[in-house]
Amino acid sequence: MMNKSLLLLLLPLWLLGCSAAEKQPSSSRPAAAFSNGQSGYAASNSAPAIRIRPDEAMAVSHAQVLQAYERFLSISDDAEVRVRVHQRMAALKLQQQELQQDGLLPPSATTRAEPEPAAAIRDYEALLQQFPERADNDSVRYQLARASLLNGQPQKAMAALEDLIRLHPQSAYVTESHFRLGQLYYNSGDYELAAAAYQQVVAAGRAGNPYYVSAGYLRGWALFRHQHYDDSLLAFTRVLDEEFPDAARLEAASGGDLALRDDILRAMALIVTEAGDWEMIARFYNQHGVRHYEYRLYDRLASLYYQRGFHRSAASTLRAYVLRYPLDRRAPGYYERLIEGYRKAGYASLNRRHKAYYNDLFGVGSAFWQQHADAAMRTALTSSLSTYLHDLAGFHHGLAQQSRQAGTRTRELQTARRWYEEIVRSFPQAEDIARDHFLLAEVAFELQDFVAARDHYETVAYQYPADEQAAEAGYAAILAYNRHRPEPPQAAAWRQATIASAMRFVQQFAQDPRSGTVLVNTAEMLLQDEQYEQALATARMADTVEQNLSPRYRYGAALVRGHASFALGQFAEAEQALQLALQQQQAKPAQVQELREKIAASIYQQGLHSREQGDALAAVQHWLRLAGVIPESRSRIAAEYDAATLLMAIPDYPQAVQVLQQFRQQYPQHPLTADIPSKLIVAYEEQQDWAAAAAELEYLCRHHSNPQQQRIACYQTAQYYQRGGDDAKALLAYRHYAHQFPQPLDAALEAHYQLDQLYAAAGEENKRQFWLNKIIVLHNKAGAEQTDRSRYLAASAAFQLGEAERLRYEKIRLSQPLAASIQRKNAALQAAQKRYTQAAKLEVQEFTTAATFRLGQLYAGMSKALMSSERPAGLDELEQEEYQYLLEEQAFPLDEAAIEIHQANAGRTRDGLYDNWVRESFSALSGLMPGQYNKQEKVAAYVDAIR
Repeated sequence: MMNKSLLLLLLPLWLLGCSAAEKQPSSSRPAAAFSNGQSGYAASNSAPAIRIRPDEAMAVSHAQVLQAYERFLSISDDAEVRVRVHQRMAALKLQQQELQQDGLLPPSATTRAEPEPAAAIRDYEALLQQFPERADNDSVRYQLARASLLNGQPQKAMAALEDLIRLHPQSAYVTESHFRLGQLYYNSGDYELAAAAYQQVVAAGRAGNPYYVSAGYLRGWALFRHQHYDDSLLAFTRVLDEEFPDAARLEAASGGDLALRDDILRAMALIVTEAGDWEMIARFYNQHGVRHYEYRLYDRLASLYYQRGFHRSAASTLRAYVLRYPLDRRAPGYYERLIEGYRKAGYASLNRRHKAYYNDLFGVGSAFWQQHADAAMRTALTSSLSTYLHDLAGFHHGLAQQSRQAGTRTRELQTARRWYEEIVRSFPQAEDIARDHFLLAEVAFELQDFVAARDHYETVAYQYPADEQAAEAGYAAILAYNRHRPEPPQAAAWRQATIASAMRFVQQFAQDPRSGTVLVNTAEMLLQDEQYEQALATARMADTVEQNLSPRYRYGAALVRGHASFALGQFAEAEQALQLALQQQQAKPAQVQELREKIAASIYQQGLHSREQGDALAAVQHWLRLAGVIPESRSRIAAEYDAATLLMAIPDYPQAVQVLQQFRQQYPQHPLTADIPSKLIVAYEEQQDWAAAAAELEYLCRHHSNPQQQRIACYQTAQYYQRGGDDAKALLAYRHYAHQFPQPLDAALEAHYQLDQLYAAAGEENKRQFWLNKIIVLHNKAGAEQTDRSRYLAASAAFQLGEAERLRYEKIRLSQPLAASIQRKNAALQAAQKRYTQAAKLEVQEFTTAATFRLGQLYAGMSKALMSSERPAGLDELEQEEYQYLLEEQAFPLDEAAIEIHQANAGRTRDGLYDNWVRESFSALSGLMPGQYNKQEKVAAYVDAIR
């Protein structure tokens, strides 16, 4: 047991000797012993170092503390405390050596038999040998490895760290031990083991792991040194992915992150140069997925090649990126760097070749140009493209002019032409575009392509008249016309164009007194060749010098303008010009009629145009005025008919009716007249003039060629007469329809029904009953085509017929001779019963309950009629009583039948059915059953039929 005074002495020494074995090592400084010999990030961020640092300034020297510990050991017998003191002493010795190496402590004044690290090693090994099973031996092995490094024994350090990992897999020092082993393996040249050790550090995860990033980075170097190039690239890629997950983080890197980013990219560029070339980048990232920082790797590799003087490799690298990402915004800049690299290297041919490639990749109209429409990018591209294209065109043009060999000259001219054409195509709004057109025309002229030369000369002359070369270009265009000799089929057209060009030149640059005559001749030739736009333009120009033209040429100009504008759809001008041509009185009689017909066609077409523009009123005015301008015209018929049709659409029905009626009156045999009734019908309908509409429909009903349309017209005729209040004509029309069109069923039934209603309104009961019976017949014959509507109408008809029979039945009085009157009344009863039963069987609720009630009423009425019938004359009192008894016997079955029928009707309430007729049956039963009857005579089968 330690005494109190010794504990007080030991306490400050314990605090002073607190070593790295009891806490996680600081990560504030690099450790030279574990350096990989790299620059940049590798030198400054290789790993946290193994160092023992006092937390405060030491109040006593290491020697004093060690002496105190030795005194303590001489008197202590506590095994646990002695072990800990030995650990503190070994750690103090090691710390003293580190501080002396770092210049923080002066060298020890006392010469020792062995260096401090060696002594520490001896102490740590003794502790492990003496106490092999202690739980804190991981810290002892950690310190043993550190001391071995300080003592210049890396193999011993590796062994200690390997033992720590193997024997203490849960130790807090395992991750750092893997990292330190990685450094030791790397420095010893065992890159495979180094990579494996670093991988263990990475596998431990980022959380609480100060070695995570450095291990990932150093693993990449180890794999590179081990010549596992793809794995090395993958390791570096993982670090970039994690540390710079997006472009913003990559671009904003600074300080240590910037050093890490640039060192990794430098390392990856080195790997590519060692393992292959620029193509390796694409292969690698095609396999592992594209990355947002690939462009920097291409850039770094190109810079590395340029630094080494490998200009073509650098250019190939930049071009590889552009071809891999042709739409990337950096692509033009990379290619410009490539072109500049060839310029600086003096590779003129390659420089020009790649200027041409640049245009293919980024020129106006390319996929890149279409993709990037922002002003900044377009401006930058335009600047480079213009420079490169002018360089190429000028070089080949100059080379052609210097060449004395025809073949070479032609080849160079063709090349120059290509680039001039690309310039004028790409930059039509450039300030110096007139000069480029002129140079292109010059090259085409030298190549004897006079058509192209003409085009570009005229562009300069007439699109850029203020240009200093405009007049020269206009004259050169005439020369190009004159030099060209087309084949006969094109000769006439070319001559016409030649004249036009000459006149244009005269008008533009020196007013010629013959310009008007030449223009008219040119316009006539252009019209003959159906070049309407040019003919019209030329004729209009002739009108500007009209005061210099004779009547013949005024007529010609107006005629050309009229025909050309008509062909081009400019019909108002065509009408005006052709009228002007007629005023010149130069046309022959046959031509006069032809021109008048064309004027009419122009008016008609103006109407069409107005209609297409949505101005219907203007269209109608044009079409209707045609009759006043050219009354004999063939276009008049179509115009007036179209005017009526458009009036219907506006709508202006009153005027439409007027025009249609006039049309039918004027052209009764014209095929279009056949459609007038249908149009008039619509107009009358919209005006609710039902009688007029019915009259037109009746015409179609009698004369329409289509049976289906004829049937519809017949039915609508009846409807419209009825809607117009003319019931007499409606009845005739419905009756005509009913007789002529038994199909389709629905329409035929409705026609029969309307006849029923109309005859009922007219009080013609017999005719009404005829059509009621026809409704029933139609329904019965329909079979599978029967509908709910047909069943309803048939049930209604049967009930109405039953009502008529009932009224006749009720009018028959039983008188003597009774047998004869009973026979008449019973026949009427049977007729009514038949109709009511017919209605009930159709199972339409409204008529089923009504018919049932009426049947009960029939039998009850017959019973009452018997009992109140006239008695035979001459009966005495006894005979009268017997006669009364006989009547009662005859009346009783009738009452029973009535009761049973009314009970059947009343019983429908059990099915949730209760209407006026059911209620009437209840009322009838209250009168029919004042007492109990015992007779059970059977009644006729019609009772069963209505249950």
